[in-house]
Order: sequence, then C-alpha cells, then structure tokens
Amino acid sequence: MRANALRRYLIGALVVAAVISVIGNKAHSPFIGWLSFAVFLSALVLYVSWRRAALRERRGRVFDREAKTTDETGTRSDQ
Repeated sequence: MRANALRRYLIGALVVAAVISVIGNKAHSPFIGWLSFAVFLSALVLYVSWRRAALRERRGRVFDREAKTTDETGTRSDQ
C-alpha cells in the first residue's frame, strides 16, 4: 500500500479509538474501554506499516542532477 493511504487509515483508526474511549468512559463500561484499547493497538500496527512504506518510497526516489537539465545538446559551463 502507498504511504498516503496508510496514513489516512492510521488517522481514522486513532479517531475511532478516541471516540470509542469517550463512549466507554461515559458509559463506565470496561468492555468498551478494552475495545478502544484494541483499536488503538491496531493503530500502532498501522503506524509501523506507514513508516516502513514511507521509508521505502523515499529510498525508491533517486536524485539525479542530470535529469533536471532541459537541453542536452547545449553547452554547459564546464565545457
């Protein structure tokens, strides 16, 4: 998966975990509290996946100064 998609899922999972946690605290329900904790743990897994994907995408880019030249046939300053 792409890093941007994983980041969106991560944000969504954190929002869902926060909402479930608030509902669990208002209802004084330990089960809902544990459910929010489980969703939070899954968000941590998404975070690790997102960081790995972002690093993989960053390492896949190659910086090439010559690729940015517009005219290959023209004279350069070093000629």
